Amino acid sequence: MILCWLSAVSQNQISDILNYDEEVKKISIANEKIAFTDEGSGEKTLVFIHGLSSNLKSWYKNVSALKADYRCIALDLPGYGKSTKNSTTYSLKDYAGFLNSFIEIMNLTNVVLLGHSMGGQVAVITVLDAPENFINLVLVASAGIETFSEKEAMVMKASYTTAIVEESTPEQIRNNFEMNFYQFPEDAEFMVRERIAMRDTDDMNIYSEVVVNNIHAMLDEPIIDRLSSIEIPVLMIYGKNDLLIPNKYFHPSQDIRSLVKDAKERISTLKVRLIDEAGHFVNFEKPDEVNEEIKQFLKQ
Repeated sequence: MILCWLSAVSQNQISDILNYDEEVKKISIANEKIAFTDEGSGEKTLVFIHGLSSNLKSWYKNVSALKADYRCIALDLPGYGKSTKNSTTYSLKDYAGFLNSFIEIMNLTNVVLLGHSMGGQVAVITVLDAPENFINLVLVASAGIETFSEKEAMVMKASYTTAIVEESTPEQIRNNFEMNFYQFPEDAEFMVRERIAMRDTDDMNIYSEVVVNNIHAMLDEPIIDRLSSIEIPVLMIYGKNDLLIPNKYFHPSQDIRSLVKDAKERISTLKVRLIDEAGHFVNFEKPDEVNEEIKQFLKQ
């Protein structure tokens, strides 16, 4: 009985408590196993990248609608979801390497890359590293377009520690998620519930290191000055009520319009859409509007 109990405890991993409705496949890249879902069909293949502290389920409202017209692949970056966590120190450029390897191994063509928040920042780097792999880019509430001074970056890095991530209380976790929305939807409760459950998993310490190191990477690898090098059509979507971008503490006088104006001056092909009554998780909060913007963009 004791041996059986110990075996059960040893299997208490983050991946065990996450419930994905669709079949999860895995592919080995370098020293990691990347989890992904693959649904729908069409001439174009949409590849979805989640944001910081998230996983592929964050896109399910978009995939469920878009898979009628496109092949939709959503994946977990290394360190997240049901992908393995064999390193905690990946840079955003490392993630880009995984993504380009994934596309090449899967022999994907006519690829549209979509990224949310940190995933948008990763998506830009991915496209710039291998532009031949992509035909369109969709950035949803993308990080990396806001400029931070060296001092601001140092303060932010010092403010996020593994202890803060590991020791977050259920109340703090709920508050953090609610900040991602204009109005927290009931069907987002699973995000809070699963994140609270993650506190008691055996690999929470590894996950915490991944999150903290990713925050450092986001500050170390901004994309705003690289946008002008993108040559494919780009769609940028933000919620008008995003509380995370721009950073309200460091840049209280900035708003999302000033950031996208700066981005638009750097990308000649850029199309910008701002969604009413939507926060940082605009793709989840306003899926119908976001899905329609994506469809119209891909028809052009």
